[in-house]
Amino acid sequence: MDKYKTISAFNKWLSPINLEKLSIFSKKSISAFDAYRKKLDFKALLSLLLYGVNEERESLRDLSTSLTLSPLQKEIGLESISYSQISRSLNHLDSCILEEIFQQLLVSVQEKTRPNKRNSLYLIDSSTFSLSKKRHPWAAFRKTKSGVKLHLKLCFMNDETLYPTDFTLTNAKEHDVNQLELLVDQAEATYVFDRGYLDFDRMDQLHHEGYFFVTRIKKNTKYHIFEDFETPSETVPQIISDQHVALGSKTTLTSRFRLVTIEDEKGKQLQFITNRFDLSASEVSQAYKGRWQIELFFKHIKQHMTIKNFFSQSESGVHNQLILSMTAALLTFLIKVKTKTVKSIFQIKRLFRYAIFHPFEELFCLLVPS
Repeated sequence: MDKYKTISAFNKWLSPINLEKLSIFSKKSISAFDAYRKKLDFKALLSLLLYGVNEERESLRDLSTSLTLSPLQKEIGLESISYSQISRSLNHLDSCILEEIFQQLLVSVQEKTRPNKRNSLYLIDSSTFSLSKKRHPWAAFRKTKSGVKLHLKLCFMNDETLYPTDFTLTNAKEHDVNQLELLVDQAEATYVFDRGYLDFDRMDQLHHEGYFFVTRIKKNTKYHIFEDFETPSETVPQIISDQHVALGSKTTLTSRFRLVTIEDEKGKQLQFITNRFDLSASEVSQAYKGRWQIELFFKHIKQHMTIKNFFSQSESGVHNQLILSMTAALLTFLIKVKTKTVKSIFQIKRLFRYAIFHPFEELFCLLVPS
């Protein structure tokens, strides 16, 4: 534990980011960025913005005021900076650099967790963030509203262990299904997504290209039954049926898939379509149940990662803040991996905020009580 006594929890949290290992393009971009900024260089700005995102600062003015805290000044090496300077820098940050930092952290996470391809489970969903049309006219999607939509893919290991692996940002009017091909990119893995992504042609394409999926079907979805599989008697949730089916009308049937119908604890029937024939019906149901975790994740980033208040009015600034939020999530997940704590990402974040400027040893003791 001695090695943890001299480094703060904040600097330990940031330590997986290695700017020296970025691409030549990113390092040149950072040098160009720093050339015109004597005070707020790239490293200081990145640390400050990640602090602001994680600590739920409501605005750049609030973030600027935070620098009156001497511990933050010491950690970042910056005594003061105006909110207008932070705003200009945020808007001029090259998103490609931030995306590369996210990818660098993702590689580190995957090296430490080493998910098995066949057993990898990914959750895909989207969430809309409403914006003021007056302040964000570039994101207009309704008569009186603007908004952006975050399309997100999470690697799901269990209810307490999940992390973002990919995301795209679009105008709020973008249909979910148009982003599916960008997020489904690893053959043999299983993808769980909402019925809003249901598209017969794409399901056939995924199936033929070696991707597995589990999703719900819409109430009015037509299907043709080829075979009824045997179902277990006493299960929770109750398995109503397990069938070999093709979706669509007689003239436009899809490939043959598996349709599992269950009755949940409230007596509501749910139907799941999948091309995983090696799982039990209960396992198919459990895989889809994991999808609720992505809704909790969206709720968390909207309420607790400053996404409820965007720092910038510009498209690039909003995009950069979303990348920073995903980066902060990976940094927190790496703390979980490093300490081997059983606490959830959300519990870790709460404790981290308490101990942020304390020695990392104190945070470690909170996460892994002796």
